[in-house]
Amino acid sequence: MSRPSLRAVVEPAPGTVIGGRYELIEIAGRGGMANVWRGVVRGDVGFTRTVAIKQMHAHLADQRAYVEMFVEEARVSALLQSPNIAEAYDFVAQDGNYYMVMEWIEGIDLGTYARWFTEQGQHTPWELVTAIGVGVLRGLAAAHERTDGAGKAVPILHRDVSPHNVLLTNRGMVKLIDFGLALTSDRRGEATEPGVVKGKMAYLAPEIVSGKRPTVASDQFATGSVLWEALVGRKLFDGATDYETYTKLRDCQVQPLRPLRPDVPAPLVSLIHRSLSAREDQRFPSSREFARQLTTILKKVQTRKDLHTMLSKTVAEARANLGMGRRTGDPTSATPIADLLGDVTPAPKDAGGDPEKRGLRHRLPFFRRRGK
Repeated sequence: MSRPSLRAVVEPAPGTVIGGRYELIEIAGRGGMANVWRGVVRGDVGFTRTVAIKQMHAHLADQRAYVEMFVEEARVSALLQSPNIAEAYDFVAQDGNYYMVMEWIEGIDLGTYARWFTEQGQHTPWELVTAIGVGVLRGLAAAHERTDGAGKAVPILHRDVSPHNVLLTNRGMVKLIDFGLALTSDRRGEATEPGVVKGKMAYLAPEIVSGKRPTVASDQFATGSVLWEALVGRKLFDGATDYETYTKLRDCQVQPLRPLRPDVPAPLVSLIHRSLSAREDQRFPSSREFARQLTTILKKVQTRKDLHTMLSKTVAEARANLGMGRRTGDPTSATPIADLLGDVTPAPKDAGGDPEKRGLRHRLPFFRRRGK
């Protein structure tokens, strides 16, 4: 990959055409590392199609580490094929800027969706949360079970499963997005330095904050945390500082779910708590098996509800009530820019008490480790 030019890179404007065929229409979402544009691909004889175009911020385009990370995200996304993973179509480098062309998704992220229920004084229906969990886990299964051309297992770990990286579409589909922190054995370049972990702190597995390498079971743990949060309406692991959150994760302080949601069937509670086990070998043998068992609960317990239609309807209602226009809902949050000294240093002044603004790259001096 050629190095970016040393001249200042200019942010593109609406109407810019990249790659000779993709027109930038409007910014649909902003994040620390990139903007997501609503775009249009224009083909022959009047063919057009709406696409999402993820554009790295111009001020990062001359920093090799971030360019390589962005390119790697595109590479990994292109390797994955699943109806539960947002599809990557193309990658364009033009005028010093970098763009990832992806599937356009009309929908809402799970965090905003669950908050909408909470603000109405309601809980997210457990049946819908379970169905969403099945979609997330099927997407993870496609990543975890990836093989190379010779049939050798080359799993991809997401490492950033969180409510804002789960999109619910207007058509009632579940899409796992943002593989910017994904880890695979054939990953190019970047290695994490000792004492640093990546991902949103509240969703890290105990083994990760204890200094071990992430595994497919770590993604399971994060999924369990996301499902617990969607059911209860608040984070399972949260603290005023990263260190406080770290302590809860390290000790795997899982608050019992049933007293908080007595309407949730006991078998579902059991599965979620199993995914949140402190030990990896006490979780599920695979994400696919976790999904299968969730599906079994829906078959055994649920009534004649059409969950697909229910999800589609409630997503549309949430978007309408929140005044959401045509946007992906992707906060492009895979931006490990800040190093956080979680043991002694409070959140940056501009972060306030919002854990989402504390970054995805955490320096934890109370342990030392090596590896990706």
